[in-house]
Amino acid sequence: MINLPTGKIEIRLLSEAIFASGEKESHLVHSRALTDRDGFVYFHAKSLKGQLKRQAFWLLEQYRSFDLEKAKAFLHSIERLFGLNGNERSIHWPGSEERYSSQGTMRLGALELPAAVKSYFLKMMKDDEADEYYTLSTHDLIAAQTHIRSRIEVKNGTAKDKSLTTYHTVREDLVFYATVSFESRPHAEDLENLNRIVCSLERIGAGIHRGHGEVEARLFLSGVEE
Repeated sequence: MINLPTGKIEIRLLSEAIFASGEKESHLVHSRALTDRDGFVYFHAKSLKGQLKRQAFWLLEQYRSFDLEKAKAFLHSIERLFGLNGNERSIHWPGSEERYSSQGTMRLGALELPAAVKSYFLKMMKDDEADEYYTLSTHDLIAAQTHIRSRIEVKNGTAKDKSLTTYHTVREDLVFYATVSFESRPHAEDLENLNRIVCSLERIGAGIHRGHGEVEARLFLSGVEE
């Protein structure tokens, strides 16, 4: 049996971030935070992978500016880790005649709060249920992890009519973890490049272009051959 490396990505929020669910919450916010059924905030695995891949393409452009050979090797790492489609090839490696799509071997889990933290609060809620005396509700849990912010939509320099919207932001200083696994043994250089991608990530969330979601990210892997 092949012993494949596994690990986790740690992301600490240095500022408030938007983990939008795309849903409204009646009489509370127009855009609520993405939470599981117990009320814990999380960031979807597909969204995390997409933002890491976007960061990888940003790093690729940096390599292209001074070392084409290194850039090409980095592109191969992106392909093996994330997969590529024909459109991405034409955009990020102009002149390439390859147009096929490929699947990456890396698999990511959702960004979630530490398991020990979730277990602590779930036990508290379960004890409350047994005692029929509730000190902590799902609503309280969501409120403890988020702020409610508002904004006004502006069009042509003026506020749009009835344009005040409210939304959840996830509180800064919270730390989230996502599992990392592979379907086949990755190349050593791919793991090195993955570490570069993760550590260079500066923002995350739906509002990354509006100044939200500044982060500090780290990669931890085990089962890696020296």
